Amino acid sequence: MKEKISNDLSYIKAGYRSDKWKWVLSLPVVSGGGAPVSSLKEYKTPDSCGSSVKGASPDIVINEKSITENSDHPDTADLLVKNNGPNCFLSSSKPFSEDQLTKEQIMKTFGMDKCPKALPCQKRCSSNPWCLADLGSGTGKEKIRPTDQPRDPNKPVGLQNTANTCWINSALQALFQLPKFRNVINGVEGFAGEESLSCMLYLLQAMFVEMDTHANKAIACSPGSVFEKMGLFATQEIMRKDADHEVLKCVSEFLENTIDTLIADPRLGSKLSPLFNTNLMRLARWKCPTCETEHESHLAPATSYTMAAYVSGDECPLDQCLVDLQTETQTGVSLVCGSDSNSPGGCGARVKADRIVTPKIQTLPTILVIRNNSLMDRDLKRRLHVVYPETLDLTSHTLNHVAATYTLSAVIFHHGHWVKHFSAHVKTQNNKWYNFNDEQVSELTNRSTAGNPPESHRNYFSIANVANKYKHRSGLRVSRGAFVWIYVRSNTAEEEIARVSPPESVVEYVLQKQEESMTVNHQRQAEMKKEKEELLSQLAVFDMSEEFSLISEPLLSAWFNDDDLKYTPQPSVLAQALCDHKLFSPLKFHMIKCVRTEGVKALLSHRSGIHEDDTLVKLGMPLFLPSESGCCKQCIIKAVNHILFIEKVKALHKQAKKEARREHEGPTQVIGLETLEFWPRLALSAYVKENGIDLEGEEEENGMEISKKNEDNVKNEDENIDSDTKVDSSHVNGNGCEKTDIKPKSEGMVVSSCDKTNLVPETDSIIACDSRTGDVNTDLDLKDKAEKDFGNSEKKLSNSKGNETKEGSSELTLFNEDIVCRHNLLSPTAYSSKISNELAQEIMELCGDSIHPAMYQEDFDTCQDCRTLLEESIRACSSGRQQKKQLNNLYLEKKRPHPTRDTGKQIFLVSRDFIAAWKTYIRACERGELEVTAPTHLENAPLLCDHNHLLFPVFSLQSHQMTEYLVLVWEEEWNILKELYPPDHTITASFSDAGILQTVPSMCESGCVEVRAAQDYEEQFSYEHEIIHVRQVNSVNDIPRRSRSTRGAQATTPALTNESMGPRKKPRLAALGVGGGGSVGVAASITGVGGSAGVGGSSAGVGAASGSSSSSSSQRLVRASKTFSSTDTLREVQNFIAARTGIWPMLQTLWVCSEDQSDSGEDLPVQLTDDHRAMTLNALRVRPGDTIYFRAAVEDMERAAGDGVVEFNEIEDDW
Repeated sequence: MKEKISNDLSYIKAGYRSDKWKWVLSLPVVSGGGAPVSSLKEYKTPDSCGSSVKGASPDIVINEKSITENSDHPDTADLLVKNNGPNCFLSSSKPFSEDQLTKEQIMKTFGMDKCPKALPCQKRCSSNPWCLADLGSGTGKEKIRPTDQPRDPNKPVGLQNTANTCWINSALQALFQLPKFRNVINGVEGFAGEESLSCMLYLLQAMFVEMDTHANKAIACSPGSVFEKMGLFATQEIMRKDADHEVLKCVSEFLENTIDTLIADPRLGSKLSPLFNTNLMRLARWKCPTCETEHESHLAPATSYTMAAYVSGDECPLDQCLVDLQTETQTGVSLVCGSDSNSPGGCGARVKADRIVTPKIQTLPTILVIRNNSLMDRDLKRRLHVVYPETLDLTSHTLNHVAATYTLSAVIFHHGHWVKHFSAHVKTQNNKWYNFNDEQVSELTNRSTAGNPPESHRNYFSIANVANKYKHRSGLRVSRGAFVWIYVRSNTAEEEIARVSPPESVVEYVLQKQEESMTVNHQRQAEMKKEKEELLSQLAVFDMSEEFSLISEPLLSAWFNDDDLKYTPQPSVLAQALCDHKLFSPLKFHMIKCVRTEGVKALLSHRSGIHEDDTLVKLGMPLFLPSESGCCKQCIIKAVNHILFIEKVKALHKQAKKEARREHEGPTQVIGLETLEFWPRLALSAYVKENGIDLEGEEEENGMEISKKNEDNVKNEDENIDSDTKVDSSHVNGNGCEKTDIKPKSEGMVVSSCDKTNLVPETDSIIACDSRTGDVNTDLDLKDKAEKDFGNSEKKLSNSKGNETKEGSSELTLFNEDIVCRHNLLSPTAYSSKISNELAQEIMELCGDSIHPAMYQEDFDTCQDCRTLLEESIRACSSGRQQKKQLNNLYLEKKRPHPTRDTGKQIFLVSRDFIAAWKTYIRACERGELEVTAPTHLENAPLLCDHNHLLFPVFSLQSHQMTEYLVLVWEEEWNILKELYPPDHTITASFSDAGILQTVPSMCESGCVEVRAAQDYEEQFSYEHEIIHVRQVNSVNDIPRRSRSTRGAQATTPALTNESMGPRKKPRLAALGVGGGGSVGVAASITGVGGSAGVGGSSAGVGAASGSSSSSSSQRLVRASKTFSSTDTLREVQNFIAARTGIWPMLQTLWVCSEDQSDSGEDLPVQLTDDHRAMTLNALRVRPGDTIYFRAAVEDMERAAGDGVVEFNEIEDDW
């Protein structure tokens, strides 16, 4: 449903505060004086309500109350007389210019006109630019930062984030909690004080001592500190190695480059390399296609300090995502049989063969660093959950199956592609897990949450239902944002590691720096706080007559709250209140404060004040602006003209709707009723595009500052606007009508019972009202009696094209597109009205390029082709309605001949294809469609074979089976159908005393019936976009046994069984899956473990079979459905199962129900092997609605299905 047009015609809804821009409505209509905008109303005809102005044109009437209220403009009436035309202020007003802008208007726009009674203001009114008390009170709440709070000695320390250093903080926290790494770093001597801090080794030594001995909850990045030197060195030296440096992967690059830098140091290389070095030996196996000799060889080993992972499926286990450990199949490799091989023999021929390369870990690292490369994939549409264990077992990937178990030590999270933030979960040496988010440090929890887990949850950055699934899974965690995992080998993690103390010189240096910083900083911060309060008091304006300047409120707030000894603002802080012209924007009035000019000078020169750097000077961003020139007049003018344009469009919209309800003597132009209602959107859109107005930004910025009182005012103003301009949507959409008691006040005005607003003339009101019941009366001329009679004869015929236009598109895109037919002429079924040419031209000028090209034709008249089609449709619809009355029982298929009740009576057979086409024709007539096609003749040929005998064994078919192919009709009904639609074949029949249907002609005995049954049977296996179900079971005993008659007859014995007489009925969800464009639609039926099976009529649930294991009764298993085509292979079904459950294809065991004969007469489940993967569903004899059963290995089901129902209840329309 379209939003009310009144919202578009309100300047308040466009983002302009009513109290700041109300003065625009009082502007003179033209330069040099005149009536204000608010006093001018649309002209009214002499017989309309309102009193005329003496001496004015009879077409002009002005509201007397408006003139009285605006006594400052005595020349309003003269001005109206002078313009002497409809809507004079709209047609003659010029754009508001900067020369007309006064200082008073600027003060009103920025809210500076309301000065507090007492200065300086102490009421803490945040919206008043003269008040600074709220700024001081907001910053005086004594909010102590973690960098100033004392630290609990049993908890780790946080790191302050300055200039986007969250990636350094997360990496340092992870490295600090690695005892062996710290021992290697602390074991190097040679620290020589300040000059040594240009080396990564000594920076880490000093940083680790700082993190171990710091007295506060977080380490501040103060000037000259070790932490600041670490940040500078990391960004300038470590990260410069990467040309494609991005914030997305900087934490992993920092870890890798730090390890490379440290290992390159000869003092550390021999000790640090074994901690991270992973040596992979690659074992290659291949078979010679000539002599069929199998070869095995070792390829060149690979060495790395980190390992890569790629998550390809949701909730995929981490050990299955390790790219470096995955087996690779190399196709078409040129090899020599017998050379460089550990296997004896070989023909010596050079061949191209497929080689399987399996990596094996030859050297195990002590610390294993894994990076999630899937988070850097820009083509990845959504983040996938990865399940990572607290104990990672890589024994199966080692060369000689050496025990290789790793314990999780740290996880670094990446917070989205747009947020670009990092945090970490790290296990400390006392085996407690903590969340490190820069300064904030909190202990991890596993408590249940109503929504998504918070950052202190061990399953952080995962969806709520997925997190709850793994809540009680001991040793497993899940996340969508895990970027780096750090594991420590278990035999080294559990053993007691002797701590190596850092060099004494490093400890002395750090402790000395801490003492100096604590003494100096505390004294300086106390002095700075007093100085800032004094500077703030000097900024407050005491007298309105003194000189004042404008400054950004975010800038003042950031300066007052900053704890640094020297504050230099960021450009983003200054830009908040500025427009594109680098002046204060009128739409951001709430971000501006008025301050004394002398106080600003003191603020910029004081040591505790605001300091400007070279960056701000180059960008040309001012810290403050003079009051006379600081307000952007260009933005004010743009906003004023936008508001005036909105008011102009609102007035024209109201005027056009009033013109549409009266008769016209002069030249007129046709306008569609939908266009009449919604053309302002086209005009406003064209104006916004032409003038570059950012409505979204205005609404967002202003909407945040609107108080509750102003919202109430807005609501009241909107109600007034609605009462003046709202049009009943039933005239456009034809959805309903309401009664009204409004009385007409002019001649020729007829108020219909459904005309709520009395804005449509009599003829168009009939059209609008008739749209509810299907009546159409178009292009009606009151002087043309023949046209009127023709229009009345179209009763109960709906406008199919008009409905398509309004229902098919959500918005009007072109002016009058709702009345143009496909021949680019006026549609005879369009809902339209008429307005004067002058008004229509003015409206079209406002709409710009959004005009339908057909409107520029000189001969834009009613389309004769569509009119002819309409006449034919009327006649066809009339005939169709008459046929439904005559054959109502046949249409409803009621009171059909019965085998026992109607024996001996003559009846006739009619094909189901004809009845379906006839019903479609009747329904089109009932809907009143524009194009209605009736059947040409009664076709019974589908019921007969080439020998002119029946193709169906009607004597053995049940009633519900017979109705799939034919319909039994009475003799009276046959006579009516025969007159309307000449039959190609007549098939008579009657029921015998035994209830057997005897037909003339009889059933074919030449084999045609069997051939047709076989063809129908085969057609069941040729389909597109049909539903196939997949269902997880614990064993083959859980597969429900079904009678063969419920699934279909065999192709080898197609004769005379009930199911072989035609195609099976489509599954209920199959109709939803047909949409074209590929087999990607997904549907599912969610049921519990003991619920209905949903296929074949069996009610046995998964786990209900007697052969199930004891655990199957409580296991929640997967059921899902998807649309497939018969040409799809089993491999695609396996991929679908893997995508929905996380069970990889090689872990799946599948069954389908076989049609092999058995003594029990049931379909037996047949297990599918790897040889079946390339076979199509047609070859596997899988039909629409069939179920493919699967299971996973017991050890993998825990990861695959979870502890909840992994099922889906909708179709994903991806095509």
